[in-house]
Amino acid sequence: MKASVGDLIVIRPRHLDEPPREGEVVEVHGAGGDPPYVVRWDDDGHTALLFPGPDAQITHLGAPTARRRTIHAKQWQITVSLVEYDDGVTKAHVVGHGGPRPLQAHGEARRLPEDADVPDIGEEVAAGRALTALGRDLLGKASADIEEMEGHPASVGTSPQVRPTDS
Repeated sequence: MKASVGDLIVIRPRHLDEPPREGEVVEVHGAGGDPPYVVRWDDDGHTALLFPGPDAQITHLGAPTARRRTIHAKQWQITVSLVEYDDGVTKAHVVGHGGPRPLQAHGEARRLPEDADVPDIGEEVAAGRALTALGRDLLGKASADIEEMEGHPASVGTSPQVRPTDS
């Protein structure tokens, strides 16, 4: 494996439900492009010395300016609380922590009397509805922030480029 400063390194996940980890090679310590490398990780902006294993792949991008650079990294936490009632109603309360103040939303699922009692389904529906409401609230807040900054109506909507991942 050979790398140059500015190359992209991708570490494939060990489990299906994990995303790959990507970073930029910022230093090459081995002779002729050999490891170890100092990598700036895209997900958190930290740098670390890396001795890549067989799960690593290098993409040669040329100059360091050839790829997008991380200028800010942040992590948000979403808490989902679920309650199932004996009348077939499941309620979800989600709280997003990461902005200046927590954002909250609610969702509900209602089982029909003729439906099978499968708690997981009610939880999925209620949580999905609550998370969808939280997403709409976040997009509305971003639109309002843009309107306030730029002085004209704005609507960010949803991006067709963002897709859920299969797990």
